[in-house]
Amino acid sequence: MISNKPLIVYYSKTGTTAKIAEITTKIIRAEVRGLRESRTFLDKIRFRQEFSKESVSKNIDFNVKEFDPIIFLTPIWNGNPAPAIDRLLEKVNLKGKRVVFGLVGANQTNAKALGKLRNKAILRGCIFIDDIYLRGVKPGQNWSDLTEEDYVREANRLADKVYAVQGFHR
Repeated sequence: MISNKPLIVYYSKTGTTAKIAEITTKIIRAEVRGLRESRTFLDKIRFRQEFSKESVSKNIDFNVKEFDPIIFLTPIWNGNPAPAIDRLLEKVNLKGKRVVFGLVGANQTNAKALGKLRNKAILRGCIFIDDIYLRGVKPGQNWSDLTEEDYVREANRLADKVYAVQGFHR
């Protein structure tokens, strides 16, 4: 039986991806789980340990059994997804789960990052449904160049994608 309770899993360094996730969560009534990285040296060491290949599944409760679809939101840095999302996808059980990837960045497309994410998710048993590219920070710009209207627009685009996956509309 497929649940209709979506889950958004995201990583955000500057807050852009987090804000899109928070707004989208309210629109689609999803549960949200954010991966965090601290700014202190000791916390960065702990972060790397928590998201190491050996420990990500035992240190973080990412049981996704009751959720479907699952939306992974990640910023794209130099053509790659955030390491925390990348490592999580190596451990989380996605068997039979419908998955949507939201890539947040300056570019309209990023086949390299999407391919990497999709391949890992499929190896974990997911049913890859779709992807969406969301406007993030412009190259060379501070993340604060986004307005509230930008965040709401991108969150609504993501919500429409999720509604299409779930088979109903707002």
